[in-house]
Amino acid sequence: MVFHGKKISLFFLIISSMFELYGRSMISENVHVVVMAGGSGTRLWPLSKEDKPKQCLALPDETLIGQAVGRAALLVDRDHILISTTKQHEKMISELVGDNVGGIIVEPGSRNTGPAILLACMEIYAKDPNAIIVFLPSDAFIPKRDWPKFASFLEHAIDHAHKHDDIVLLGVEPTYSATGYGYIEYDPQQAAQQDAPYKVTRFREKPSQEVAQQYIEQGNKLWNISIFCAQASTFVREFQQEAPEMFAGVKNYIEKKDTYEHVIADSIDYALIERSKHVSVMPVDFSWCDVGNIEVFLSLKQQYNTLDANFIGVDSRNNLVDVPGKLVALVGVDDLCIVEVDDALLITKRDKAENVRGIVRLLKQGNYKQHL
Repeated sequence: MVFHGKKISLFFLIISSMFELYGRSMISENVHVVVMAGGSGTRLWPLSKEDKPKQCLALPDETLIGQAVGRAALLVDRDHILISTTKQHEKMISELVGDNVGGIIVEPGSRNTGPAILLACMEIYAKDPNAIIVFLPSDAFIPKRDWPKFASFLEHAIDHAHKHDDIVLLGVEPTYSATGYGYIEYDPQQAAQQDAPYKVTRFREKPSQEVAQQYIEQGNKLWNISIFCAQASTFVREFQQEAPEMFAGVKNYIEKKDTYEHVIADSIDYALIERSKHVSVMPVDFSWCDVGNIEVFLSLKQQYNTLDANFIGVDSRNNLVDVPGKLVALVGVDDLCIVEVDDALLITKRDKAENVRGIVRLLKQGNYKQHL
């Protein structure tokens, strides 16, 4: 079959129905799900801060990390769900979801997703050499109505990873010409077998509007949503081959031969995924959104009617206001995000929301560290 548009095989329809009936898949006891929760969410300041990163924000009424753990629970039992986070956030994460997971893998400090994932792989592999590991981000939003579909696609990816020496990515079929996402290019003719994922041919960085529209029309590009799975042995081997310095650094840390701060900091994408020859992708069509900046977060809150604001406007359009306990009056302004917390007020153009991280840099450089 070919995964294009909204075409889904009978297999997926059947599996999705089973999830709706039974709530959890019956998959191998060797499957482990790791929820990645080490990010700081600087583009969601001031809602996201060092003591409350974005994965701990509620949307609409449950934290993002709580939702990620809930989706993982459709695949495996509690004991096979792990959280990867930093020492700084360990206590908060444990308070939020500790009762619903089997454990927390703690990085002493943040070295980006590459070392975090390798550390998790090596710890799991040491305990279960036959493990298959699924990595999920903690900062994505998937509406609950699509959780069964999400789980059915992942079950199929897990099955493929069990039978093949591949790192399997999930890629969302684009619904519009997004410029804020990376894209995965695949060859529709290169599937190992019917209903199998496709071989990845290239990764594309965040494109211009014109190029993104071309991607939509070409039909063989997917949004990269940072969900992937493979045998633990495959992950470890590929890291050792494609990122040997990182591998050596994490290994030395585990063996107490060196400190974690000496491990090379790099993302999983650059360190491994874009270099490996054993990467395939499964196109999926569940609803998905990367909660990557304050504009996206507020837009979702508006969609679910949870914006905490009372505002009026004259000659003002398309504004997102989240200012609790005050009347906000707008005159002659359009396309703004306005957010207030106890100690900070943010006002940004909606199309400049990506630049909020620049404010965090200024706070770190100046005498404003109490606002971080």
